Amino acid sequence: MELLAPAGGIKELRAAVQSGADAVYMGAAAFSARAGADNFTEDEMREAVEYAHAYGVKVHCAINTLIKESELEEAVATAVCANNCGCDAIIIQDLGLAQHLRKLLPDMELHASTQMTVTSVDGVRYLEEQGFSRVVLARELSLDEIREITRSTKAEIEVFVHGAICMSYSGQCLMSSVLGGRSGNRGRCAQPCRLPYELIENGRVCDSGYILSPKDMALIKHLDELKKAGVASLKIEGRLKSAEYVSAVTGVYRKYLDNPKTVTQADMAELKNAFSRSGFTDGYLTGKLGKEMMSHTNPANNSGSTYTPDAKKRAEGRFIKKFPIDIYASLAEGDVFRATACMDNGICVSSEGTQIAEKAVNRPLDEDRIKEQLIKLGETPFEINTVTTDTEDGITVPIKEINAVRRELCDMLWKELSKRDSKRVNNIPLEFKENKADKKQYITAEVRTTEQGKAVLITGIAKRIYASPDVAETLLKICGDTEIVTKTSDILSDEEIVTNYVSVTSAGAMHRYKEKAKYGEWRLNIYNSLTADEFSSLECVTLSPELNLYDIKDAVRHITEVQTELIGYGHIPLMVMKNCPVKAMGRCQNGKCTYKLRDRKGIEFPIMCTKGCKSVLLNSKPVYTADIIDEVKSTNVDCIRLNFTIEAPEECSKIIQTYKKALDGIKQPALAENTFTRGHFKRGV
Repeated sequence: MELLAPAGGIKELRAAVQSGADAVYMGAAAFSARAGADNFTEDEMREAVEYAHAYGVKVHCAINTLIKESELEEAVATAVCANNCGCDAIIIQDLGLAQHLRKLLPDMELHASTQMTVTSVDGVRYLEEQGFSRVVLARELSLDEIREITRSTKAEIEVFVHGAICMSYSGQCLMSSVLGGRSGNRGRCAQPCRLPYELIENGRVCDSGYILSPKDMALIKHLDELKKAGVASLKIEGRLKSAEYVSAVTGVYRKYLDNPKTVTQADMAELKNAFSRSGFTDGYLTGKLGKEMMSHTNPANNSGSTYTPDAKKRAEGRFIKKFPIDIYASLAEGDVFRATACMDNGICVSSEGTQIAEKAVNRPLDEDRIKEQLIKLGETPFEINTVTTDTEDGITVPIKEINAVRRELCDMLWKELSKRDSKRVNNIPLEFKENKADKKQYITAEVRTTEQGKAVLITGIAKRIYASPDVAETLLKICGDTEIVTKTSDILSDEEIVTNYVSVTSAGAMHRYKEKAKYGEWRLNIYNSLTADEFSSLECVTLSPELNLYDIKDAVRHITEVQTELIGYGHIPLMVMKNCPVKAMGRCQNGKCTYKLRDRKGIEFPIMCTKGCKSVLLNSKPVYTADIIDEVKSTNVDCIRLNFTIEAPEECSKIIQTYKKALDGIKQPALAENTFTRGHFKRGV
């Protein structure tokens, strides 16, 4: 299995290489999911690739954020730069960008980021069809689920084995984005999950702590199981962490990959001392969810960040791993000093001095003196294996001649080691189509309960209603002319679909329900026209709620293959969580109680339980736009979607009628202050 280590900067990259990584992943200066890391300029990237390739270490460049319409050209240029610098693969979240790069950079491997939330065989198969050679799975999968995926798919499978884990499925968290304008999908997560909260049960505080703060993952004891499961690559998290951290963690994992055995207490201590939040968890892999996965009392690193001398040494940037070389040198009267250096891999280089050897007046050069100078490799990546010399007696050249030849040999060997393969760049410019249609918007609705659905149906306003399978089945019997669409689960699961069409939430759902798939949910993270058009087999897609009105308008004017929809009303889901925070706090009442989280400012966030004991955290206030409907209409989307979650049926009826009046040109008032939000419509991310 490949050991893939993080590199937030050049120092961390060197530490990873010297500590035994088979590959490293790093971010470009823009569009990296770790915007807070040092990341790499073009010159730094070229230097980093040369360094890694000299050691046979691959480099994966992360361009794994969502890309706005106005950023597409820059994102493409960033990918071309990574290609030209010699990177071996690009890690991507944005599907539209990926499809353009597949044609533009035909030799470049594309890896699907964990931000794509791939949790199933169907998800991997869909991405295989889109040209991805590797898929990074969601962290939430068990060993059995990973095994099923590797046995049933062709793409390489990469899994995270160490480091921080998110409370929400990666790529599906809007908490930092909605609360503070810092989007995890844009690499700027502010980690509100690490803050304290109170748990509210039926209106009363029942517990408190760092309720959303998981421990870090450590799967060091499961390497053999992952190997037998067919995993291709083991990924260490940590592009925001120090070179010492990278050195320590990479070194320990390298040790047990090379020599499988029981992990010692000393090595577990080294991992904990490098970084840990009250210990580690393997809960997702083993299926042991709950309180033991959480760091409820301390969300911060409490390890002390102490490192072994070996880890520190590897992090200093020195050449710890050195290449043995054999040198043959000759010196003859009337000729220059000559030397050839060879490596075990067959690379040989030669160099010569500039001054002719002459008879020595005082001290001639002998073989021992020449060898003494040639073995002075110092802080180079090379070490002497053997030195053979052929020197005539009684002659000499200046010592600086030997030193210059030695230095040139080292430079030439390094250049040979770090050579980069040339990759093609096809001349395929971005092409933006123009959507000039003047549209009349219509209303759609999502409901959570049958009662909400009935209330919406009675108004006769919604063109279609999205609902879970059980609710959709009931509404189908009374829907009249309103289209009932089954909304597939946020995280793909087995479901019985009775409606003609479904609304898909993931790549996996796209593959599984391709005969029924007609609509695309906002969880597809559609930011731009390229991504929207990749879903042209659908009739309509809901754009990301992270886009502002300008971003939406900018994208919609180029979307020609599919209708578009935006969320004009609703409590935006902030997180979808496999390890339910209520259950982890020991308070699960199987739906008999209502729960909320209260933050330090007294703001309360409702928690919804969904199928499979997954829970969804909702924003405290609903997005409301009826009073600014003209601004919303100016984006030229086709549909205004109203998402009903915790609203009473009569409230659903009132809200949908309000939006109908607004679309009919009847001015609607704003809601009372501090009872609603504009979401990202006025700010974006």
